[in-house]
Amino acid sequence: MIPGERRAPGATYRRGRLWHHGHVRRWLRFALVALCLAGPALAGCSREEAAVEAWPEGLPRPKDAAEAEKLEQAGTRWTNRQARQLYLERVAAIAGEVERWQAEQIPAEEQARRAYQLRHDARMTARAMMADPAELAALQERDRAKYGNPDGPTFDWLLERNKAKGLAGDASFLAIVESAQKTDAAVNQSLGF
Repeated sequence: MIPGERRAPGATYRRGRLWHHGHVRRWLRFALVALCLAGPALAGCSREEAAVEAWPEGLPRPKDAAEAEKLEQAGTRWTNRQARQLYLERVAAIAGEVERWQAEQIPAEEQARRAYQLRHDARMTARAMMADPAELAALQERDRAKYGNPDGPTFDWLLERNKAKGLAGDASFLAIVESAQKTDAAVNQSLGF
């Protein structure tokens, strides 16, 4: 610090300028993200798309849970990794839909309901594709304990959770739109994504 110079609490002196800690944190966050994107080997980061494999030729991609069940009854089998890959692809596609809805000026509540439904449908399709009934039962039990529903959170449950966080109106609906585009990193990692 230059003699006679006053500095705000939380600021540091750096090369003739004052940097607030928030500014430093933003730059550090930017640097960390840049390292993650630069290469998975750097900083122990991983990129989902690096682990995605080509879909096996001739293996159907069910459009919904009902079709997955019919295909399974006809003898089609998927690995849990393939089910997760389809789920991740469907969840990733929600972002494009959200952009389209925003361009069409769809109200936030309707965007939230649509995004929720796309995510829920992806979840149910992936679960219908799972090869091991015991693993499916474990997921359903986890969801029953966490959300009170074996098929994951309901739209109303998400609204109540957001209300408990102090969100209301459009902020609550937009939080649902955002959360519909996120997946469980631990499950992704366990399956090699």
